[in-house]
Parts: sequence; C-alpha cells; structure tokens
Amino acid sequence: MSVGLILELDIGNTRSKWRLLDNGQSLALGALDTAALKRGELPVAWSDIRPQRLRAANVAGETVADALAALARDRFGLEAEFARVQADCAGVTCGYRKPGGLGVDRWLAVLAAHRLDPRAALIVDCGSAVTLDLLDTGGRHLGGYILPGLGPMRRALYSDTDAVKVREIRSPGMSLAPGRDTGEAVNRGLPLMVMGAVEHALAELRRTAGSEPLLWLTGGDGEFFSSLFPRPHELVPELVLDGLALSNP
Repeated sequence: MSVGLILELDIGNTRSKWRLLDNGQSLALGALDTAALKRGELPVAWSDIRPQRLRAANVAGETVADALAALARDRFGLEAEFARVQADCAGVTCGYRKPGGLGVDRWLAVLAAHRLDPRAALIVDCGSAVTLDLLDTGGRHLGGYILPGLGPMRRALYSDTDAVKVREIRSPGMSLAPGRDTGEAVNRGLPLMVMGAVEHALAELRRTAGSEPLLWLTGGDGEFFSSLFPRPHELVPELVLDGLALSNP
C-alpha cells in the first residue's frame, strides 16, 4: 500500500495531468502544459508540497523525461519513478509482440480498468490521438487501434478542403442526426468517426470474449464522448493515473 505523499503525473505530448495522493487518497488534481514542464516551470500548487515519491507516465519523449527527472531531484530531492510497459503486470498480459512498443499511458489505463472490473472490456482514451485497447476476460490484452482525435481530424480535413472550414460547434449530448448544412455535417461527422471505431472494436471483442464487453472512457475528450454514447459505459478521467499504483506500487 502506498504510504505518505505521492505526486503523480500523466505526461502527454501537449498537456499533462498531475495528482497528489496522501496514503492513496487524492488531495489535489491539476493540469499543465507539457512545454512548461519541459522548461522546468512548476504549478503554483506545488510550491508547498513535499512528496515522498514522484511517479509518472510519460509519452512525450526523453527530453521531457530528463527535465522531470532533474526537477524531481532539484525541487524535491527525489528520483522520478517512470512507469514501464511489461509483458505481465497486475493480472494483465500485454498483447503486443514487443511490449515496449505499447504506449505506457495505454498500458496503465488497461491495468486500472482490469483492477476495477476483470470482465472483458474496451478501454478508450480520447485525447489528441484516440486509442482503443481490447481486454479479454482473464486479463488478456488483445491489442488495439489508434486513430486521430477530434482536433487532428479537423485540421487534416481543413488542410485539403476549403469549403468545409466551418466553425467548430461542440456541446454535451449534441445531436448526431445527418447535418442539414456543411457546418452540421462536419461537426457531427467527426465524432461519429470515433464512435464508429468504438462500435467496430466492441463487435470484435464481443466475438472473442463471447459476452458483452464493458466500455471505459477516459482522456481529455472523454466527457464529451460520454455524453454521446447511448450504450452503458463508465467515464474514469484519471484512469491512467490510477494505473500508476499498479505499475509502480
């Protein structure tokens, strides 16, 4: 069991999340630009904390990892503990041929989802990239899919087509009925691409598992997609951070 103050970070390519735990209970939660972390700029909320450990999931590259390691030593006198993908951990077997090729954020989300419920599940992280990971009963990771998130999809569409450069309109629970103008068609079509991929992955997993899989949502756009999915699902915004306690107990 974790003891004392632990500072946790989920470091993405553009945005990072952090959480302060005290004996396993969340005391504070926040976000910062990864570029600021790279420059060694600390959130004001960190000014008075003295964690006993610092553990992190990093997908932003070695430069950011080095910056965080230096920050941990200089500011807190700690060695940063970086999560790593393993062939087996916490009852889950990695489905990648080379486990080190799987993004550590995906791995931690899978570990956390399996700990919450060991049934077959699809874990969807809705960020700049949308990742879908299939988890069979018994903790067998089956691999997954990666596709562009809403922002990159929109930018890709705009880059080669002039007539569809419409104003972004996004609201919780928005209609996904066929658009009656170009703005509606674009703004409703983009989330449908993600939702269609999710339905395909669920069908694949349903055939493999022989049962109805669970659906877990996380990531920056997780709340938006949660408002659109008509099927039962669970939204867990800190799923990646939750996995750190399993990979780095």
